[in-house]
Amino acid sequence: MSSENLPLSPEASPESSSGQQLRKPRVAVVFGGRSSEHGISVVTAGAILSAIDRTKYDVLPIGITTDGRWALTADEPERMAITDRRMPSVADIAESVDGGVLLPLDPGNREVVYSEPGSVPKVLGDVDVVFPMLHGPYGEDGTIQGLLELSGVPYVGSGVLSSAVGQDKDYMKRVFASFGLNVGPYLVIRPREWRQDEAGARQRIAEFAGEHGLAAVHQARARGVLGSHHEGRLLRGPRRGDRRGTAPRPQDPRRSAAARP
Repeated sequence: MSSENLPLSPEASPESSSGQQLRKPRVAVVFGGRSSEHGISVVTAGAILSAIDRTKYDVLPIGITTDGRWALTADEPERMAITDRRMPSVADIAESVDGGVLLPLDPGNREVVYSEPGSVPKVLGDVDVVFPMLHGPYGEDGTIQGLLELSGVPYVGSGVLSSAVGQDKDYMKRVFASFGLNVGPYLVIRPREWRQDEAGARQRIAEFAGEHGLAAVHQARARGVLGSHHEGRLLRGPRRGDRRGTAPRPQDPRRSAAARP
């Protein structure tokens, strides 16, 4: 990506009554990410980029690839839609296969920097607020919220604790119950329980009566939800190497179970 094409600074707005030139607030829309909901996140960000009022806000689209690289992406919402039943990805719209975007870690500095191998890092200007459009683990679960809190950059949405609890279906139910809210019966199956007593875990699941669906503790409903006819898949147990609650779990409004790390 040539330096001439980089968005070096927010676009200036007309002068104020005092004669000083104002600039529009700059919004960094962050999307993609390392979770299985990567494509859904890109689609969501495309809707945001289409809807945001460009006469009021300057926009900096930042995508996170599936391997965790923060990339400067094209500001082209039409390329971020589902096409021929294929989910879009950050790699499809990244401006460079090697370049990376660095957010400030100093609370007193809000400058975003773009770096590329063999080139001098370029300052893209200050960011006033981050709009996280990440779905699932490594983004919707309090992780990026914690990063932004450390950086001192304002962001849209829930804070660290509410994001983490809201994304974890097990602890979310525990918190609801602790405040006296009605919570349907649910069953938690942890991988270590499965490893130590697979037969017992299978028996507990088999005894868990009622209609149910299948989801993962840390995943949203956008991905990985199965109907009750997939019970055999659940009974195969948590998949080896699964992390951050990606193992399946039964779920419905009345009765649910969960697999946790």
